[in-house]
Amino acid sequence: MTDDTPLRQLLDDRLTAGLAASELAPEAADLLRGMLPEPTPERTGRAGPVYLRSITAAGWRGVGPETTLDLPPGPGLTVVAGRNGTGKSSFAEAAEMALTGLNTRWDGSNGKARTAVWKEGWRNLHDSTVPAVSVRLTLDDTAEPVTVRRTWYGAKVDEARTTVERADGTQQKLEESIDASTLSLYRPFLPYSELGSMVDGTLSALHNTLARFVGLGQLGDIDDLLAARVKACKDVEKRPGVLKTAATDALAGLDDQRAVEAARALGGRTPDVDAVRALLDRDVVTAAGADVRLRALATLSGPDEQEVAGALARLREAVAAAEDVRHSDAEDARRLAGLLESALEHRRRSQNADCPVCGTADRLDPAWAEGARAEIERLQSQAAGAEAARQALGAARRAVHDLVQPVPELLRAEESELAGLWREWALCRSLTDPAELANRVERVAPTLGAACRQVSEEAARKLTDRNTAWRPAAVRLAEWLDATEKAAEAKDRRKKAEAARSWLRTQTDELRAERMAKFEKQSQDVWNKLCESSSVSLGSITLKGVAARGSVHLGVSVDDQEAPAYSVMSQGELHSLALSLFIPRATHDDSPFGFLVIDDPVQSMDTQKVEGLAAVLNECARHRQVVVFTHDTRLEQAISHLGIEATILHISRESDSVVSVERRSDPVKQAFAEARALSYDQRLPQTVADRVIPAMCRLALEIACTEAARRTLRDDHGLGLAEIEERVAPLERTKEYVALALLGDSSGEPQADVESLYAGGWALINELNASSHHPGLPTVDDRKQLVARTERLATAIRRGRGTGLSQGGAR
Repeated sequence: MTDDTPLRQLLDDRLTAGLAASELAPEAADLLRGMLPEPTPERTGRAGPVYLRSITAAGWRGVGPETTLDLPPGPGLTVVAGRNGTGKSSFAEAAEMALTGLNTRWDGSNGKARTAVWKEGWRNLHDSTVPAVSVRLTLDDTAEPVTVRRTWYGAKVDEARTTVERADGTQQKLEESIDASTLSLYRPFLPYSELGSMVDGTLSALHNTLARFVGLGQLGDIDDLLAARVKACKDVEKRPGVLKTAATDALAGLDDQRAVEAARALGGRTPDVDAVRALLDRDVVTAAGADVRLRALATLSGPDEQEVAGALARLREAVAAAEDVRHSDAEDARRLAGLLESALEHRRRSQNADCPVCGTADRLDPAWAEGARAEIERLQSQAAGAEAARQALGAARRAVHDLVQPVPELLRAEESELAGLWREWALCRSLTDPAELANRVERVAPTLGAACRQVSEEAARKLTDRNTAWRPAAVRLAEWLDATEKAAEAKDRRKKAEAARSWLRTQTDELRAERMAKFEKQSQDVWNKLCESSSVSLGSITLKGVAARGSVHLGVSVDDQEAPAYSVMSQGELHSLALSLFIPRATHDDSPFGFLVIDDPVQSMDTQKVEGLAAVLNECARHRQVVVFTHDTRLEQAISHLGIEATILHISRESDSVVSVERRSDPVKQAFAEARALSYDQRLPQTVADRVIPAMCRLALEIACTEAARRTLRDDHGLGLAEIEERVAPLERTKEYVALALLGDSSGEPQADVESLYAGGWALINELNASSHHPGLPTVDDRKQLVARTERLATAIRRGRGTGLSQGGAR
């Protein structure tokens, strides 16, 4: 989905082509080139896959005493089942909280911020255990797991700390194991709270995520810069209108020929700028020298306090970010990485593991080489981080320097307090030390600004005193003239920015269409499996607009008629749509996360959609570790119905929030294991054995037949899960179970089919039925034999189903 070509190079190539085709003016192209994203350091390799080995919670949500949910690492489907209130979602949220430090239930990122009651309900009410959640992860196919643990030290959900511990007990930083930006981009968590909210509203958040996902997020940043430039220019263009009104009001009623000429120049549809300029120039020539100076001082302005405050804040942020890294650190890291690379190259070329420096034999063994490669990657990352911090600091320092203006011409020869302050201000531009620069600017700027305002006000007051009637109007005219000239320049800049923005949006639409094609296809495939029988179809998925004003357009149709997405979709279809948008992003080839955690996706889905969901999850599980939490037994039924291999974990919750996890085994094998254990009990009273063991054997046989029946009805008769359950539910007699399993009809006569699968099987079924009324297990050996024979029959039915017997005989 993401193109291999860096975005900077891609846009630069298109700019060159646009210039050649005269689609873009050179000035607009230059403006865009100045905004292109800086090249990012190349990664030495993609980390992953990351798998979950376990999720642990204590004192968290519905979990009281510490409980661990062990998971099979690697690709495969795991279903964590249990009734509502057993703590399933607590484990799903624990995994998300441990890795991200966030949870959509509380942080409001799903557009539905919770009340204080929800925010305070994260701590378990029945247990005084210090709240903690953790996940054990397998990184980079390594056998040694790491544990990411989040422990709370305060009463608020954000008063917590995160630690990462290796298998040997040493600790590392979270960012050394999990990249936060990658986790955000390919986020493998889909909590139930997001199933509905993911497709609510304008979808601006989803737009931004998908734009970043297809590698075009920085286009929105460039558009924001151009939009800000356009707005700033428009603000400058509006200012002459306000000042013209002020100047016209000042001229009204003046008994002065100059006022008459000025009013005439301003009064037309298009004000006569040249006439106003000539009038003011003539007035300047005839005025006394002091008058000229006072007018200049009256328009004098110092540093913009808001701009200075903003630039200083950014500078200090950059200084703080650079405190942990130094330029020498970057150079040392690069030099050390180079030395290690040279050693690795020497080892490869010489095929000799002896140290070239000290001569120690086998010093450069495979373990050393593996460690050296890891150290090279760490050093390169350290160098890149140091360089990025240095560049950011330099940019922030230049931004502050750009605010520092030289001493105005009228103050250069003066020795006044204002001139001294301005010289001190101008010297700030020569300061290179960021901290010294920030302190100096913070001290001088407000003092200079206040002094400029005082001098300007005094000059304006003196001008008014010198010529009470005309001078105020002349000052207003001068302000209008200056603003008009600046507006003309701003208009030119705005047109260039608008042209650049228009061209960029065209390129954005083209690039997005290209890169969204694969995502769109994958989303449609997921939708078609989930909603195979639905009359609602999902077509194009189009990103529109940019950044905060962006949205996602979903091409939805009902019976081939286009329709608004949300107005025609049921809640189950909305959840299916959310899954269709989530799965392609979370399973992208570039994602280092080999797992998906999905909480309660079955709610609001009809039975056919549940079957589709099982098929989708099974497809994802071929290459991903898929962990699904659900209270709805239909998902388990669909998994069994479709013959999907899955690990089933059952969660139960007792009093005081004691949570337990049990792995469910094959129900047929489990039933026979229980019967077998009872048959071995020599102390079992005869009356109990006569009744209980045959009943247990019948139950185990009926479970096996039910499983076979579901497959017969699915594969041979093409029935869906709901229709199958309608046929299975009324069964009461063992022979009905056998008939449905082998013939697909519970009223049929399966004797011949049973005998062809297992000689003596029909007699065995009659024996089991008769045992309810006639004792037939006089010895322990008889009991054992009955269980063994019944198990062989059950196995034969399970294996024989689908070999053609339901069509009338063996092949």
